[in-house]
Amino acid sequence: MTRASRLEGIVTATPTPLTADGAIDGSVVASLVDRILTAPSAGIAPVGGTGEATALTPAQRREMLELTVAAVNGRAPVIPGILSPGIGEALAAADDFAAAGADMLMVVTPYYARATPEGIVDYYKALSDHTDLPLMLYEIPYRTGISLDAETVEMLAKETRITAMKACNGSLPQQMKVIELVGADIDVLTGEENVFPAHRAIGARGGFLASSCLFPHAWARLQALCTESRMAEALDFHQKLMPFVSMLYREHNPIPLRAALDLLELPHGDCLPPLRPASQDTRDMLARELPQALALEADCAPVPAQ
Repeated sequence: MTRASRLEGIVTATPTPLTADGAIDGSVVASLVDRILTAPSAGIAPVGGTGEATALTPAQRREMLELTVAAVNGRAPVIPGILSPGIGEALAAADDFAAAGADMLMVVTPYYARATPEGIVDYYKALSDHTDLPLMLYEIPYRTGISLDAETVEMLAKETRITAMKACNGSLPQQMKVIELVGADIDVLTGEENVFPAHRAIGARGGFLASSCLFPHAWARLQALCTESRMAEALDFHQKLMPFVSMLYREHNPIPLRAALDLLELPHGDCLPPLRPASQDTRDMLARELPQALALEADCAPVPAQ
């Protein structure tokens, strides 16, 4: 993926399907990728938070990426996540993922050592010097405790290989300032389904989402409505979609998502410790609500040519 192309649309974060003996199920990886790519897609993102990267071994992360790259087969960018807290593991993961065929690396802000803004810039500079792949800045303060000011993001855009950003900061003024300062230089994607139209309205170019595993056509429709500046329709459709998206977050992601995919005969197994299996209440809600959600998704899919 070259800088001449801009990252715009919906990137889908995928969970890691595990068999009863803990192996990664490559056939399910391929089936889920095919499901997602029936809709317009800006990328597939394995081994991030939705993929439980921190619970996987380095070998499992690479295997999941290799299976995803093979399944995608050039149809969309593949953007794995580097969720390591420090530079040593991050550099090793960058090497592994580049060798496995990644198109871009999503790199979370380092979150154990409390770095200064200058230290954060140094961290991404070290990665930029180490890899030829473009980087996506991943800011998610409610997981890391690190909230970047807009001026630091501007420094990162100027001094590193960062060309995109997954933005999960809950402050709308902060998001607006970031897009004002760097929107012309890096592609900002919202990571927050619940405020998607608002973030698109202020200049985000799309979303980096987990619920598009289930609803790729619905999110593609919402993306198109925003792109066409049909914001009243976008808000109305978003209100229809969000009750179904919200049920995927009634427990920690990806617990309900994995249970929902099981119902679609895309078995993903239970989450890895410390996450627990979906509660019976969640499973019952999914069984009850998912048919209506999938009907909305089907309404958004193009009619096959006769």
